[in-house]
Amino acid sequence: MKKILLSTVVAVMVFSGCTEEKVDKQKAEVAPIVTENKTPEAKFVDQVKQSTSEVATKITEESKKVVDASKDAVESVTKKVVDTTENVVEKTQKVTKDVVESASETKDKIEESINTIVATKTNTNNSTNLLEKGKGIYLKCAGCHGPAAEKPALGKSQIIKGWPKEKIISSLNGYKDGTYGGVMKGVMKSQVSTMTAEDIEAVSEYISNF
Repeated sequence: MKKILLSTVVAVMVFSGCTEEKVDKQKAEVAPIVTENKTPEAKFVDQVKQSTSEVATKITEESKKVVDASKDAVESVTKKVVDTTENVVEKTQKVTKDVVESASETKDKIEESINTIVATKTNTNNSTNLLEKGKGIYLKCAGCHGPAAEKPALGKSQIIKGWPKEKIISSLNGYKDGTYGGVMKGVMKSQVSTMTAEDIEAVSEYISNF
């Protein structure tokens, strides 16, 4: 019985020793593969991981640069748009102001032209009326002064053809109030005594046009 028990103990010890030696051997065989002697496939995987990590880092950095550049570009474009808009508004206001001023000046010129035309027409009408009236009055003067005021009245007065209107008016008013005249003063006073201021102006206008 003791022999059997002893044999069993020895067998267990031997078996245990073999098992531990086998495990240690397996560890020794596996360890280099895992830690030091990686397979080409494992090394390739590690390289791919490292490259992927580097690429991801570079992509992140470049993306940040792109974002910053885009931000700067947007800010620059926005500033240019604002500046351009302000410039357009300013130019539009200036053009509007110039147009209003130009329109106002044109309006004033048109009104001035119209007033000038109306005044000229009125003056022409008045002058025509004066000439027509003066022509009728001069008929009684033509017998002494000639049809075109080219003769000295009764051979004694001055030739009044070519006299300006103001001089004729002054002379006729002088005959009328007795402050003007020579040898023909008495004759001319009787001729103009009944003439109104409008009559004197009309006949003076007519004579001044000879």
